[in-house]
Amino acid sequence: MARPRKITTPDELQVVGYGALIKRFGLPPVPHHCRSFIHPRAERKTVVGPAGNDEFYPPRYRPGDGFGDQLEFTLKNEGVNLTILALVFQKVPAAELVEYVRSTPTGKYARRAWFLYEFLTGKRLPLPDLSQGRYDVLLPEDEYYTGPGELSRRHMIRNNLLGNRSFCPVIRRTAVLDGFIRANLDQRCLAVLKRYPDDLLKRALDYLYTKETKSSFEIERVTPDRKRAGRFVDLLRRADRDEYLSKAALLDLQHAIVDERFANSDYRTTQNYVGETVRIGQERVHFVSPRPLDLADLMAGLLAACRHMEEAKPQRQFESSTKTAGEFGPTLSLCSS
Repeated sequence: MARPRKITTPDELQVVGYGALIKRFGLPPVPHHCRSFIHPRAERKTVVGPAGNDEFYPPRYRPGDGFGDQLEFTLKNEGVNLTILALVFQKVPAAELVEYVRSTPTGKYARRAWFLYEFLTGKRLPLPDLSQGRYDVLLPEDEYYTGPGELSRRHMIRNNLLGNRSFCPVIRRTAVLDGFIRANLDQRCLAVLKRYPDDLLKRALDYLYTKETKSSFEIERVTPDRKRAGRFVDLLRRADRDEYLSKAALLDLQHAIVDERFANSDYRTTQNYVGETVRIGQERVHFVSPRPLDLADLMAGLLAACRHMEEAKPQRQFESSTKTAGEFGPTLSLCSS
């Protein structure tokens, strides 16, 4: 039996999935964990690469020419990338999506696309609510880490995203991440702590809190006075006991550690970035932070997503005493987060 011919000719490849949508609408090249291609003589094949996988499909997988055909292939084979979908939904005429949903109103991928359009754009398509059918999850729970799910009767979809329109992380299940979960690092950390007497752990924590305080101020090229450094150490000690999932609490936290001359009554109003000076007049930028104009909405979404995930997180029972958990909380929080 002859082997399939080696895939070496780019001209023979048809880009499908997110790559095709990006090309069709002239979008910026947003990263995704895989790229998909149709090859006229290839069998189903995955080529693993450092930046993601290349997925090759035989001709029978080729989607139709319509927008809905390409979108269905994408959701079925490449999963959910909210960034790309948000950009696509800004470009595609709503009528094209309506046509796709009407062509298969009970199809799970059509309903997912319909829900995601309205979720990401805040616009309502001229489609009637579904009156029958069974609920399908938005994200397959064997492929993603998900939330508890909220029922959308209109789409017959259980929305199990981790956040909302303003801030919504999407985390794929991978062997590496599942391995970390199975490792039970929080339990192992607690077991290590139990080997040492309380007074030794307290001294170690005091040293680490002080060292972390000095390092944090050194990043800003600031030498704090004793009072200011003490406030920072105190905040580290309270890290697992105080509630910071609100704008007011975050501002209070900032005010406790910054110089009073630079205290703000709101989120920042200037554009920041993280980088380094290569030479005079030349900076290497590693990260550009969100625009001040976008911060209020982003932070509201972030805090809401954090609360949503906290409420959904199963309560783990530790064997440690309340005293130990309270005194060594910041260490335990790092282990169990």
